Amino acid sequence: MGLSTIFLLLYVTSSLRTGTDALRGQVENQKLSMKVEELENQLKMYENVKNEYLASQAPKDEVQEYEELMDKLTLLQEDAKTEKERLIQEARENGEKVKALNKYQQMVRNVLNANKMAKSKLINRDDLIKEQDVEIETQETEIADLNKDIQNKKQLIAQGEQKIAVTQAQLQKRLTELRVAYKNNKLSKQLFEQKMAQARAEGNQKVAQLNQVNAQYQMQLNQANVQLGQVQGELSKTQGLLAQKEDEATHLAGALSRTKAEAGAKIAGLQQGFAEEKAALAAGFGKEKAKLQGALSDTQGQLAKARAEIEARKSVAGEIQKGFAKAGIKADIDMQTGDVVLDFGQAYFDSDSDRLKHEMKGVLEKAMPIYSRSLFGNPKVSDKISAVEIIGFASPTYQGRFVDPHSSKPADKAALKYNMDLSYRRANSIFSYMLDEGNMRFEHQRELLALMKVSGRSFLEVMKVQNRNVATAAEFCKQNDCKKAQRVIIRFNMDPKK
Repeated sequence: MGLSTIFLLLYVTSSLRTGTDALRGQVENQKLSMKVEELENQLKMYENVKNEYLASQAPKDEVQEYEELMDKLTLLQEDAKTEKERLIQEARENGEKVKALNKYQQMVRNVLNANKMAKSKLINRDDLIKEQDVEIETQETEIADLNKDIQNKKQLIAQGEQKIAVTQAQLQKRLTELRVAYKNNKLSKQLFEQKMAQARAEGNQKVAQLNQVNAQYQMQLNQANVQLGQVQGELSKTQGLLAQKEDEATHLAGALSRTKAEAGAKIAGLQQGFAEEKAALAAGFGKEKAKLQGALSDTQGQLAKARAEIEARKSVAGEIQKGFAKAGIKADIDMQTGDVVLDFGQAYFDSDSDRLKHEMKGVLEKAMPIYSRSLFGNPKVSDKISAVEIIGFASPTYQGRFVDPHSSKPADKAALKYNMDLSYRRANSIFSYMLDEGNMRFEHQRELLALMKVSGRSFLEVMKVQNRNVATAAEFCKQNDCKKAQRVIIRFNMDPKK
């Protein structure tokens, strides 16, 4: 149950984080895409400037302080690496614990399966013994029936022999009577012989009949004895098989008892180990669950804030778009982030200049009141605005030639520095014009100016140069829109905590 809860929380947290990242991605994607290349180029430029400064201009104490800071940063990185290795080791140990638990469970399954197989064999032996018992009872019943039949046959034979004896006695008596009658001259010799012959014939016939019956009984008795011998042989064979099965059953019962004892000992050991592992895992899972629940709460809060910020930005962008359209102001408005790029038409800054033209001032005088009202006219949004940034840019040309930002030549470095300063001065000139209430007066002006900041990006962020192999700036600007590189972005930031 604990594992299921943990995995469910992991899944929900992962899903929410994925949703949060997707929503944030809509807000941050364009920002990041614009900032990554700029930051990479700026880092290279700043790295070159930093190295040059440390090598030639920085005092020794500043260089020493920088080296100490870098040493501390290295120590922090090593600490982070050590912590990462510790977490990896803990994850590996947890994996080993899971494998051990799975092994314990498999051992328990094997013991249980062995017990089941032994019980199944005993049940089969018991069934076979029962069948043999039934067969023995049947054979014993047949033997009893045969013995009873043999006794009946013997009685019939004895009765037949008794009848033969009686018949022979009657024959002797009849012969004696005939002899007496003959002696007493009651019978003639001829009649006497005739009577004697007849009496002997009748007696012999009866004896022959009785002998025949006795012979049949004797034949049946012999057959019964043969059948009895066969049944007794089968009975002996069955009894021998039964004794063998009983020996096997006794052996299996002993093996089952030993297996149960061994299984009980193993299960007891496994249960103890499992209980210890379970307790340790439960403690770890409890901590992990608390962390995940905290992370889930944080993620849900971040998701709600991200959604609220997206909706707020969309609302502000929609208000700006409606106001600009109504006033006839041309601008490129990002409907996801609210970034505004003002379109000054053909009246951009002159080359190497930060002076605002009259047409540019007119665009600002129309656009900024609408922009300010869109941000600060809605109480639900105005409290969340943390900064409004004016970002200036410059074209990648200097002193009549194209500037390569990847070059380490001193002249190119000077050109980069000049264009960075120029882009800042152009953004600052717009801010200074709005700061002077003699130039502009509009609703929420003070709230807007209080949160404004100025920055310059040179050309590192906006120019996607098609062909760098040009000799002069004029040829470069024929192939690339240098005016567009002088654009100004007005960007607002929101505090996610509000």
